[in-house]
Amino acid sequence: MVDARSIGASVEHPQYGRGTIMAIYRNGSDWLVRFDSGLRFRRPRREFVGEQEVLLAPAAPMPLLDAQPMPPGQYQTRQLLEALRVGVAPAQHIKELTIGLESERASLAKGLVATHQAGGEVRAVIGEYGFGKTHLVELTAQEALEHNFLVAATSLDLGETPAHRSIAIYSNLMHGLRYPDSDERGLEHLVDKAIATPGWREQLWAATSQANDPLDVGLYAMQSTSSSRQRKAWREWLMGGRRTQIMNRAKPRGVKFPSIYRIGHNARQIAYLLSGVSVLARQAGYSGLCVLIDEAESYSLLRAYQRPKADKFFSAVIYAALQGRQTRISPDMLPQHRWRHYPPAYTSRQSLFFLFTITRSENRLPLEAWLDDGQVLNLEPHHSAQEIGQFMQQVMGYHGQAYSYEVGKRQRQVRRAAAEHLALGMRNGRLSIRRAVRLTVELFDLLYLYPEYEVAALLDELRQQMR
Repeated sequence: MVDARSIGASVEHPQYGRGTIMAIYRNGSDWLVRFDSGLRFRRPRREFVGEQEVLLAPAAPMPLLDAQPMPPGQYQTRQLLEALRVGVAPAQHIKELTIGLESERASLAKGLVATHQAGGEVRAVIGEYGFGKTHLVELTAQEALEHNFLVAATSLDLGETPAHRSIAIYSNLMHGLRYPDSDERGLEHLVDKAIATPGWREQLWAATSQANDPLDVGLYAMQSTSSSRQRKAWREWLMGGRRTQIMNRAKPRGVKFPSIYRIGHNARQIAYLLSGVSVLARQAGYSGLCVLIDEAESYSLLRAYQRPKADKFFSAVIYAALQGRQTRISPDMLPQHRWRHYPPAYTSRQSLFFLFTITRSENRLPLEAWLDDGQVLNLEPHHSAQEIGQFMQQVMGYHGQAYSYEVGKRQRQVRRAAAEHLALGMRNGRLSIRRAVRLTVELFDLLYLYPEYEVAALLDELRQQMR
């Protein structure tokens, strides 16, 4: 059977009569037809009987979109839920969305107080992936900012900031320096406040035995010049950048340029600089400097010859924070750079808190050789149903606010019962804390999107998964 619109089909033209399609052109819009009269013409298809164009109905009008913008509070709450859907609590809500961690928070608070009173403290956090190490780092940052500390935080990785490259870690820390009284990042705000302090140079000299100190030379150069370009160059250099020619114009006369070493044994100098920044923070009216390093477990992926360099960096910063209040690390264990010797830390007026996180692995950092048991926090995801219930209560309220509905009986039933199941899942090792956070949001999503979803069926499915 021949298709009515294919070659060989019979067609009828109102002027030339019947014919047969011999060829098709322009995607079927023209036909070459041999008519029964013997004539052959190429004619538009629309001229043939039954092939007239069908007029399309006009398109339906576009539905009117809601022109009212979402209220800012609702938009922010939706952003909060999006963060929780990937298991991360936003920094501005970190406290209210913390599950448990009472003993860890008490230890960190004690460490911050000791830092301010005695000059420094150290905490190492051990926990598997998803157990809340990054959450604890941000929680520490918020606590430190509330206690008027400066916060320098970074995450290690094998690409840009591996654990054995001290200068890369220091540069990241300084560029991300946060303040309790400003949204600025980096050293600029601290430098401005420090050099505005009367007698800042004498106070800095009194805190170190090192002549030609990099911080002293850098701040003096920035105070001496009105050029914004020169000030920026010196500031970048103090944050681990490279020396540039423009810096020579503001260099104090008779002073040998104090290099910040990028290669060789520079861990000792980097620890010394972090100690010095904490001294500047105290002079500028802050409580001190809080240094936070996340994902230090990348140490285990280093090559064998790289690990001793990473050991030197961490042990040097630990010594700089604790100094004579510990006995496991001595200055003799921290090698000097071949070009210039530095003390491992400022001698007084410092206030340096150091925290880093690792996972349990065979090749992790040798904490036992550096720290006491009280300075190591072990994260275990065994939170109680009550602690999880308090977290779910917060999320339930945010979910209702984000999607403009009033929390009802179904949501409250799920909150009460699901907290028990999630706690059971943690005890059985089926849930990490991050997975519990994600599941909480998914439960309230299901109740919102499927009003007919039976609460009993939902809880039964959750219970089966947690066993």
